Amino acid sequence: MAKVKILLERPLVVHINKEESVSLDAGLQEVDKEIAEHWYVKAHSQPITDDVLQVDESKKALKAVQGELKTAKSQLADADKKIAEQAQLIAELQAKLNELQSPDDQPKGGEEPKESTKEK
Repeated sequence: MAKVKILLERPLVVHINKEESVSLDAGLQEVDKEIAEHWYVKAHSQPITDDVLQVDESKKALKAVQGELKTAKSQLADADKKIAEQAQLIAELQAKLNELQSPDDQPKGGEEPKESTKEK
């Protein structure tokens, strides 16, 4: 039998006859044409057109991209934190380096800095 796509607003149980029933989940479903044309299914579903399928696919793609964006934002926040930590470490190391270099430039024990003996 031919299959058609329908969009169900909520889960349904369709009683085809006394012995046969079909359970359908909410959302996009591919069902036999006979089930799609059942009066109860028609009352609680809408037929799927290419536009609806395209919108559904677009929504799925958007959700995936939003997940990727959330991951990227998290990674960016982690990278920013590491950059800040490394900038702090660089500043501390630069300060230590300056301390180590400065005694050579400063006179020791109150001595006057030696002036150049070049003639003017």
